[in-house]
Amino acid sequence: MFHQRRSIALTLVALAVAATSRANDWPMWRGDAQRTASSNETLPSGMHLLWSREYGPRQQAWDDPLNHDLMTYDRIFEPIVMDGRLFVGFNDQDKLTALDATTGKELWSFFTEGPVRVPPAGHNGRVYFCSDDGFMYCVDAETGKLQWKLRGGPSAQHAIGNQRIVSAWVARGGPVIRDETVYFAASIWPFMGTFIYAVDAESGVIQWVNDSTGSQYIKQPHSAPSFAGVAPQGVLVATDDLLLVPGGRSVPAAFDRSTGALRYFKFNEGGKGTGGSFLAADDEHYYVHTRLKGTRAFDLKAGVKTAFMPDEPVLADGLVYASATEKNKQLIRAYGADQKPLWEIEADATGDLIRCGDHLIAAGERAISIIRLPNTRQNKTAIIEHSLPCTGNVQRILAADGKLFAVTLEGTILCFGTGDSAGQLPDEATKTIAVQPELSQVADEVLSAGDAQGYAFWYGAADDALIDAVSAKSPFVQLAVVDHDKSRVDRLRLKLNSAELYGRVTAHESEAATFMPPQHVAHMVFVGRELAAASDTQAIAAAYEAVRPYGGVMYLLADKDQPSIAATVGAMKLEQAEVSVTKHGVVVRRVGALPGSADWTHQYGDIGNTIKSNDSRVKLPLGVLWFGGSSNMDVLPRHGHGPTEQVVGGRLFIQGTNSLSARDVYTGRVLWKREFKNLGTFDVYYDATYKNTPLDSAYNQVHIPGANGRGTNYVVTNDRVYIVEGDICHALDPATGETLLDIRLPLDESGNRKEWGYLGVYKDVLIGGTGFANYRTRNDLKFDADKDLSKNKAGFGSKSLDRAASMALTGFDRHSGKQLWKVDAIHSFWHNGIVAGNGRIYCLDRNPKRVEEALKRRGKSSPDTYRILTIDHRTGSTIWDIAENIFGTWLGYSEAKDALLQAGASASDRLADESGTGMAVYSGVDGKIRWQNNSLSYSGPCILHNDLIITNANSYKESAGAFNIDNGEQKLIANPLTGELQPWKITRAYGCNSIIASENLLTFRSGAAGFYDMLTDSGTGNLGGFKSGCTSNLVVANGVLNAPDYTRTCSCAYQNQTSLALVHMPKMEMWTVNIAAAHADVNSSDNPVNRVGINFGAPGDRRDPNGLLWLEHPAVAGESPPLAINVSADGNYFHRHGSTMDGHELPWVLASGVEGVSEVTIGLKQAKGSQLVAGISIDHASDDAEENEKGTVDLKSSDLELVEEAGTQLVGMRFNKLNLPRNATIRSAFIQFTCDEAEKKKTSLIIAAEKSANAERFSSDSHDLSSRTRTAAEAAWQPAAWPVVGAAGDAQRTPDLAAMIREVIALPDWKSGNSLAFLISGSGKRVAEAYGNDAKLAPRLMIETDEAVTEPTRGPASPHHVRLFFGSPPQAGLERCVFDVYVQGKLALSDVALDPAGDATVKSAVHSIENVMIEDQLQIRFVAKEGRAVISGVELRATDESR
Repeated sequence: MFHQRRSIALTLVALAVAATSRANDWPMWRGDAQRTASSNETLPSGMHLLWSREYGPRQQAWDDPLNHDLMTYDRIFEPIVMDGRLFVGFNDQDKLTALDATTGKELWSFFTEGPVRVPPAGHNGRVYFCSDDGFMYCVDAETGKLQWKLRGGPSAQHAIGNQRIVSAWVARGGPVIRDETVYFAASIWPFMGTFIYAVDAESGVIQWVNDSTGSQYIKQPHSAPSFAGVAPQGVLVATDDLLLVPGGRSVPAAFDRSTGALRYFKFNEGGKGTGGSFLAADDEHYYVHTRLKGTRAFDLKAGVKTAFMPDEPVLADGLVYASATEKNKQLIRAYGADQKPLWEIEADATGDLIRCGDHLIAAGERAISIIRLPNTRQNKTAIIEHSLPCTGNVQRILAADGKLFAVTLEGTILCFGTGDSAGQLPDEATKTIAVQPELSQVADEVLSAGDAQGYAFWYGAADDALIDAVSAKSPFVQLAVVDHDKSRVDRLRLKLNSAELYGRVTAHESEAATFMPPQHVAHMVFVGRELAAASDTQAIAAAYEAVRPYGGVMYLLADKDQPSIAATVGAMKLEQAEVSVTKHGVVVRRVGALPGSADWTHQYGDIGNTIKSNDSRVKLPLGVLWFGGSSNMDVLPRHGHGPTEQVVGGRLFIQGTNSLSARDVYTGRVLWKREFKNLGTFDVYYDATYKNTPLDSAYNQVHIPGANGRGTNYVVTNDRVYIVEGDICHALDPATGETLLDIRLPLDESGNRKEWGYLGVYKDVLIGGTGFANYRTRNDLKFDADKDLSKNKAGFGSKSLDRAASMALTGFDRHSGKQLWKVDAIHSFWHNGIVAGNGRIYCLDRNPKRVEEALKRRGKSSPDTYRILTIDHRTGSTIWDIAENIFGTWLGYSEAKDALLQAGASASDRLADESGTGMAVYSGVDGKIRWQNNSLSYSGPCILHNDLIITNANSYKESAGAFNIDNGEQKLIANPLTGELQPWKITRAYGCNSIIASENLLTFRSGAAGFYDMLTDSGTGNLGGFKSGCTSNLVVANGVLNAPDYTRTCSCAYQNQTSLALVHMPKMEMWTVNIAAAHADVNSSDNPVNRVGINFGAPGDRRDPNGLLWLEHPAVAGESPPLAINVSADGNYFHRHGSTMDGHELPWVLASGVEGVSEVTIGLKQAKGSQLVAGISIDHASDDAEENEKGTVDLKSSDLELVEEAGTQLVGMRFNKLNLPRNATIRSAFIQFTCDEAEKKKTSLIIAAEKSANAERFSSDSHDLSSRTRTAAEAAWQPAAWPVVGAAGDAQRTPDLAAMIREVIALPDWKSGNSLAFLISGSGKRVAEAYGNDAKLAPRLMIETDEAVTEPTRGPASPHHVRLFFGSPPQAGLERCVFDVYVQGKLALSDVALDPAGDATVKSAVHSIENVMIEDQLQIRFVAKEGRAVISGVELRATDESR
């Protein structure tokens, strides 16, 4: 019965979708809004090739094999057909082109200001398409004339994206149309904000926008919580009630199609190997990419994955058709509603497969097959009726207008049908731009004024003949012409397109002052004569923003008045500008580095191992400068912990397995790549567990210490790159990679040359380690413990020590290669213990602990001769050495403080012999001890940050803090709520690299890329949308945050896997988790809350410019302070991107809030903790249940199999009478099980709550459990073995379930006393007691919550300054409202009026109320007069904060 009902439903959907367009159209990608690849089109017999058109192969946006597989949206041309026309987008020429479907003739082209990468959609005589310029366009299908366009992002800010000048919010969420509404999405970077739109297809009026999904605090891969969210890449899907948004490399997110509300985003659910831009859906499932042509089916209602994995499916009439390969045979299979095969036929559909009426059309290797479907369910015989031979690798077919169209990987579009054949159509005639010889000479002279490569801009009249001359010989990757005059821009585009130059040279319609180019990217910027003569300082300053440092040029063209223009520019005091006059105008050269920027060299930032860049230019908030443009195949595998990139002089240098490449810091361009025979990276930076299989989701390359032990094998300076190969150090030209000099180690006493070990540069001295320590062979040592190491830990065995030290150091003149000195170690010079500064080199001479102990057993150990040796950097002569208390494995040196740190560097991904206890600081000049703490335990390595020694933090752990380098005193900070001094500490979520520093930021991995703001101490935040590498690759240097992709071999479904760089952008949103506030002791009478901001509906915490910490409420992002905050149950929370309130005070506060609220109370004493110690037990036989794969529900089981019992099942549990008010503060929660059967099988479970304000009791109805909507929040659980029956301990306890309980009790209909249900899915097996066997042992729900203090300890009332923030952002579902506000029972504000549809003056209001007397609680009451009252934030400060 279920199968029949599903078939009927799908048939009705297919008819409804088909009815939205003419029957002979193919108006959307894969035919319709659900991407079913199914049409009722009937193709004629006797088809042959009518025409073909060759455009050439496409270059995909992304750069490496895995991205090529996952994100295929611009791998080939993806046309649609409507009204006898074929429409196709170009990702290289930034246009949409219409072809006559019958003749193949080009009818018109519409140009955008960025690549058109995702397929268009057609409806009612119009074509809709997105561009990387950030806009959605609607054009007339017949003429190509613009009807309307809509910017997806919040501003005109540009970036370099995939080697093109694009919007910082590229629109790659391709359009879908349903019910007269077009949907699209912009932005692929959650930390920049994600913008998902529903727009009236006719008028372009926004119906709703969801811009709140970019800053969700959600589980990343590895179940690590971080701020991140949806990153749309691919074509959207519209079902009857859902909008599905493909998430780039992740699984899609589902939104309510009528309201835009997020239904679910199971980011962590898909696991490895699932996710990508391909997405299709029927009424029961959606299908998302796995690998190659594979997909996996997910339950549409709940977003839970199933075991069904067909190739890219055709969805029709309740059936699924898909290609398959079995025993080297190419097959097509039909599957029924139960996902089991019905029939198959041997046919090749490896290219593409569609349905046309009663036929399947299959594109194979050399032909397109036309297959008649069985005419009844009983007749299971399909027949190949006809084949159309075709050349090229056909990857897409579509049927429309009585014709069959095919697209090849080689870039050819073919049309098959009946009638006259035109064959291959000739290319459109190329019209070379005519350039006068004298202008060509001028162009040469103008271009010679700068380094003419990379990116360039031209501001001014687009009809300037000199533009033609420069364009004709353009040496740039892209030259962007910016002109405000539309007609001039249109003419230039046509001219460039005819000359086949458009794309390399582009035209943009904008005023110069408002174009907002990406900062520092342009080698050359040209300002046209008219604009230069106007001396528009605003436009000139805006144009100069794009000029790169280190010699970038802005050329103001002028035939006269050059001195006057030069004087105007000189008076502007442009940053680092040198102004000179030429016969063609005025040259403004940006000389040197960006002010406040600094380099990052060596493994740890400098020769002093400070792990800090002195770059003070980069600060929060950050926005993307560029992304893409290089492949991670040129980088070492991630788990090998290879050397950190080095950033010097505007170039970033990074190592591959046997290569070194240089990239432009400001654009990501690969400048050069140098291959070497053998850099000695094998078994050091990667090992035999590495496999070059980028599409394989299997674990690849186990963790090994890598550069954490050996250190780096290359060092970059301003004029040389030094890289070690065997016994040679190559000195390369940083600009070209060419060899300038080879420096060889000296012969040893036996006449042999040792391998080059340590490598460092101090001033003009190249420091080389002469021979690795090779402890095992040199001392004939064997370590039996190595045999017991697992495969995953083998790399941390004794062999990891052999290259962690050198036996001697040799100094060379780094320019000539002349040997200056040589110093031998007594034991070995530990690579992480060699630093330099103030004319001295410091060396830690010791053996690692395992070697020491092994030698001790032989009577050879002599740790009493371990030492710190200090030598003169020019001569190698000893200055001082000490041999007392040598405990460390790490040296760091502060040149400013002349302080030498001896410490450990213990961490999970570093050498097992690292010390983690003890710290000592010495005077650099004489070695005298300044202070020491032998008992201090911490994680390393330690950062030297000006006056501080900052310890590291392991995953989910607090650091030990920071200590003053002069005296060892722990750094204390004022608690942001109470002002009480407490130790400064940092924490982070999952991450296997180490924290590194710049002047203003700490950067690290914390689930996604993470940061800590040293300027404001605002807490731990994320740059959601990508992860940092297992090597610390988030390096602040040269004025940008560099993030080269160091994730090679990673197949985790992070939204983006690419290199990128970020710069300061003041209007971006940055949210954090502030643990300092969470540690407030607000119960202490000596330390009451002095200041706090409460930001209702916000996704996290944030400091304002005055230092006030604004706390999110309700608390969803990490640990929150123990304040009792209560909001009336009638309130509904909302959140929009802060850009919607741009121009207002604290726009990010005003962009969220709670509406419909009647009362808010904020307690200034700690909330009384309430843990339901006994828990809430299942109290009815129908409150625990099991549903098998067929949907059958068992309510009488005597135990609960989690989750395998003759197949995989879904387990449900319902808990009743939860005495929780709406939006109560839930601190933690878990379910306690009791073991019913011993089991140790590997098990991986996913727990979600039912998204219902009052869960109904389970029933025996088919699919009762799986049909229930689940919360977006979920928890992954990999329970340990359950070896003992009856056990009910930690192993039988779930992870924290607080997030999903918060989500449920925030629902509008939640009331205290309602019921809550949980659903558990996954794989593996654990068996727990059920209610039906022993009610006393049934699962129990334990919740720790906060209750308001019922009888607060009254203190004297004190005056407070209170500010109330009221925001009513557009498209937040709000209406005009008017209300009064009572504070502490007294009328404080009358007739507060807000109107989201009004102008800026009525979209927000901020009111101050002085001398509000508060004892323990602030009470705010709202009385609505019109609409529903809204509150966004409450700022509260004690009038005397010193009390």
